[in-house]
Amino acid sequence: GLSSATSYWVSVETFSLHTSGTDSPVYVRILGEKGAVKGLLQNRGKGDFEAGQVDEFELSLGEVGRIGSVEVSIGGDNMFFFNWVSVRSSSEEKKKYFYNVERRRLSTDYSEGYNKVAIKLQGDATYIVFVETATRKSADSGRIGLSMILEGNNGNRAYTSHLQPKEGVFNQGTVDEFVLRNLPELEAVKCVTLTADGDDAWYFDLIAVLDMGGNVVRYSNKYGKFLSSDSSEGMTSMKLCT
Repeated sequence: GLSSATSYWVSVETFSLHTSGTDSPVYVRILGEKGAVKGLLQNRGKGDFEAGQVDEFELSLGEVGRIGSVEVSIGGDNMFFFNWVSVRSSSEEKKKYFYNVERRRLSTDYSEGYNKVAIKLQGDATYIVFVETATRKSADSGRIGLSMILEGNNGNRAYTSHLQPKEGVFNQGTVDEFVLRNLPELEAVKCVTLTADGDDAWYFDLIAVLDMGGNVVRYSNKYGKFLSSDSSEGMTSMKLCT
């Protein structure tokens, strides 16, 4: 078996839609070079996994060594939708981020979702994405379910889960900032693809991507269209390239 007494600190961001939270039990399996461990994510006397919040948990489990992937599973049919999980351990201090890039909902009821989702680490690079919502009428959205694919000129692709603004809403004339960690090395960012999972149409003016070398790539809304999962309202996805 694995040597014991390693502490793991696990954080989970629940999507901001009010139906995303759960009171079903949620488990995390942490997989590393030495093996895998599993624990229940539970804080006593506190409402975990409320829509829009980040919950933090401490687990004492066996030592898995260098962490490479996680598996999140659910033990009930109260549907759960999370954006990302981060894990650090007492033996590996740097926090690692795992994004729900397939945007899978979890439930033991197969008509609602999957009972588990496995996520591999994408890489070690950090990118900061700035999103400017337009000032025009009805540009704002609280239910756009925005995700992105960043494409590098080296052929690598980085995938995000839902990008959740601080207040849960992309407000008119506001710039929202997203720090995306543990993504693949893209060298120079060439293209960004935006996808809407929600039908509350959203209109942006500018997307900017900053890498850790200080290079910034900017993309304007060259189509001049709203983004929405309802194609009668706008484009369901939008690919922008330099």
